[in-house]
Amino acid sequence: MPDSLPSAVARLDPANSQLFKVLPEVFQVAAQSSTPLQALLAVAEDLQQPVRDTLDHLHTVPDPGRTPTSLVPFLSRWVDLDWLTLAGPDATGAATAGVPLDRQRDLIACAANLSARRGTVGGLTRFLHLATGVPGFAVDAVPGTFHIVVRVPPAAADQLELIRRIVKGIKPAHVTDTVEVAGDDRPAT
Repeated sequence: MPDSLPSAVARLDPANSQLFKVLPEVFQVAAQSSTPLQALLAVAEDLQQPVRDTLDHLHTVPDPGRTPTSLVPFLSRWVDLDWLTLAGPDATGAATAGVPLDRQRDLIACAANLSARRGTVGGLTRFLHLATGVPGFAVDAVPGTFHIVVRVPPAAADQLELIRRIVKGIKPAHVTDTVEVAGDDRPAT
């Protein structure tokens, strides 16, 4: 232990120490000449450094573009989009396990706008575009009925399971739906 004491003391610089600055004056004066107190302060500063590092980067947590990957599901849950992060009950493979991470980040960033437009044709097409990364979705309301036809661009035809989950989750509950791949005469549902 005596060998490690001088190295710990050498690292404590009272002028740059955040802990030293918050000590009562009597301890500040004593720390100027007390090697054991300087060593104790150096160890205390080392123990607090990981917490300081975390707090210094805390502003990145609610930012979907900068948050660590491990926190994206938390943010997704926070804005009520977690129903897309896990595979659906009728998922058939790993490719249909949900929305890719970069698409999740985009959806979380636009969650307030998407929520405000929920249940509208514009909101559904925007949601589908963000979730799949493919533009060109069209939603037609059948006049006189509570039915919509969602036309999927051919580039998104491989994501039909995800598209169905989104349509079921976003459209009003009393509205029925049909999902069709554009240019394909047969309905996909």
